[in-house]
Amino acid sequence: MTAYQTTVGVEVHVELTTRSKMFCPCRNAPQDLGENQAACPVCLGLPGALPSVNREALRLGLVAALALNCRVNPRLWFERKNYIYPDLVKGYQISQYAMPLGEDGWLTIPGDSGEEKRVDILRVHLEEDTAKLIHANGETLVDVNRSGAPLMEIVTRPVLSSGREAEEYVRKLRAVLVYHGVSRCRIQLGEMRVEANVSIAPPGATELGIRTEIKNQAGFNHMRGAIEYEVRRHAEVLDSGGRIRQETRGWDDANQKTFVQRSKEDAHDYRYFPEPDLPPVVLPANWVEEERSRLPEPYDQYLASLARHGVSPADRDALSRNDALSFLAAAARPEPESTPRLVKRLVTDVFGIINATGVRLEAAKLDPENFRQAVSLQTAGRISAAGLRTLLEKLYREGGEAGPDAARLGLLLEDDSAAVLTAVETAIAASPGMLAEFRAGKVAVRNALLGKTMKALKAGGKTVDPRQVGEVLDRALQS
Repeated sequence: MTAYQTTVGVEVHVELTTRSKMFCPCRNAPQDLGENQAACPVCLGLPGALPSVNREALRLGLVAALALNCRVNPRLWFERKNYIYPDLVKGYQISQYAMPLGEDGWLTIPGDSGEEKRVDILRVHLEEDTAKLIHANGETLVDVNRSGAPLMEIVTRPVLSSGREAEEYVRKLRAVLVYHGVSRCRIQLGEMRVEANVSIAPPGATELGIRTEIKNQAGFNHMRGAIEYEVRRHAEVLDSGGRIRQETRGWDDANQKTFVQRSKEDAHDYRYFPEPDLPPVVLPANWVEEERSRLPEPYDQYLASLARHGVSPADRDALSRNDALSFLAAAARPEPESTPRLVKRLVTDVFGIINATGVRLEAAKLDPENFRQAVSLQTAGRISAAGLRTLLEKLYREGGEAGPDAARLGLLLEDDSAAVLTAVETAIAASPGMLAEFRAGKVAVRNALLGKTMKALKAGGKTVDPRQVGEVLDRALQS
């Protein structure tokens, strides 16, 4: 097979985390409602219905554009993108083309060469989602709950060189968007959908080859597999003397190959024209700068700061995989020096609760401030490690306030040094054989004595920190 140079561009659609849809007040919760329960004349495109722009969707789009280093256009407008497809109930989609929200942005990824690679982002624009088609029993049904949901499209320039680079980019993009609170990007629920444009050309060619678009990839591995298959298919066609057709293809994961869906449209095929029912949108400069000032530390810088705080690569990876970076950043902001302690409790306690309950962090009632306060109670010796886990479980499921809930649950430890010293001395005096074993070098005896002391304190109605008891015991054993 001839060696060709591969060029890939990626289009990512992301559902924004808003309460209502893009241009109407219908609830934006397609997964939580029965079929066709979130519909109104606006999102159905009925005659006389007038859309209005969702301000929160506009703000989230602005946050994404700023986080992706885009130039923000101060004046933009929406347009009608005209095409016929069963999931487009209005016969057109309200989108942006001539003047998108953001342009000329970038992200960096590890390139195939091993060096950092800049991925240029052509545009970030807002639009509305389509309905969902349900194929069952030989019929196709339409659920309009998703129709009109706020959608953001992020388009790269054709600068990626392989399926691996495309996968690196989309993983990084997802992490950045979740970190900034723009979207939950739950791929399994369709909140993030990926399309790749693939072409190949002889080495050194100055023009790109004919491209094919692979639609709606269900995950990172699917996208990479589809791109790599399409590169091989293009090469085989060209090597056999054939021509690549510009077309849209789908991915058959079961058979690990792409298949033709339709011939690929160009922009002029959609007959864009300004949406007549929406005026141009003007973004005040002070609003843009206010949102810029509210951005957290850039994603890459925050990861670097975690490394400086001694957070291991494994824990940084765990935080990214569990979408916990923004939660951690908010919790640590008042006391950055507490970051290592907060990471430890997130990775051990909170992730354990996630695994036990199946409730993701973004859906829990534990907020960053109460998490920080709960960990501070344990750091100060006010509650034990076991007590912290009990407190976090309560806050995670029910919400509340760390201090009052710790008291209400009886988790607060007493600071009774005299009682602790008496219990330690009593335990040692009652166990001369264990003391002799310890002094003979059997250090494991120490934990047995600690257990006896804690049991005696509990029997006496004392709730104390095992660390305090351990410190007193260690001093007594060394005396």
